[in-house]
Amino acid sequence: MGQETGLGHGRLGILGILIFLMVVNPLIVWVIEPDVRTRFALIGICVFVISPLIVFYLRNNWPRTICIVDIAVIMIVWFFTLPLLHELSHVIGVYMIGSKPIAYQLVPKFWAGDFTTAWVQSEPVNDWRGTIPGLAPYIKDVLLLIIGFLLLKGERVRNAFGAGFVYVFFCLGSLFDIANNYCQKLFGYVAGNDFFGVSLGWGDAWSNSIGISFSGFALCISVWVLVAYKSPHGVRKFTLWENGE
Repeated sequence: MGQETGLGHGRLGILGILIFLMVVNPLIVWVIEPDVRTRFALIGICVFVISPLIVFYLRNNWPRTICIVDIAVIMIVWFFTLPLLHELSHVIGVYMIGSKPIAYQLVPKFWAGDFTTAWVQSEPVNDWRGTIPGLAPYIKDVLLLIIGFLLLKGERVRNAFGAGFVYVFFCLGSLFDIANNYCQKLFGYVAGNDFFGVSLGWGDAWSNSIGISFSGFALCISVWVLVAYKSPHGVRKFTLWENGE
């Protein structure tokens, strides 16, 4: 009976995620009618962050109420700190090449309904180094992925909030940051796009190689953690069909 209940919860959890992806997200995107960058961000957050995070919590046998609260708190904190961390990485990259910022907006104007506009303008460096500040956030993402992998692989983080926090801020958030920006470049939305900046500075071959390899690395780490991490309470088996036993 206990196993059947667990499998039922697993099916309901997967079904809920599918409904969220197929119904709620398109409604948000098309009813609100945001700009293209915001649409990309909304879709990316649902696909690369919220959905795997829900699966992560459903798969582990933490109390359901704790899971709901943790997911809500983690997502709110992550959402409002992501632009700041991204832009600060650009600032660090600017200083690393010996330049300095001359103007910046480190966080979008959330209070005015703008959730995507943040930027850093720096003194120009007209050689190969000028591309490095644009790549700085994604180098940061790769480093965070490695740290997150080591923390969760070694099971150093065992409580529900800590594990979810590390998974989002170190793994899923990095996956979103890389994949969202690279996909925008692929679909031709290049205004202010970091990977398009790499194309201008180093060429399309370098831009695509970095975008694909970084995205692939982030995806592999995020999926590995999702499949391999086990809470102290064990994991719940997911299936969408009865096994006949």
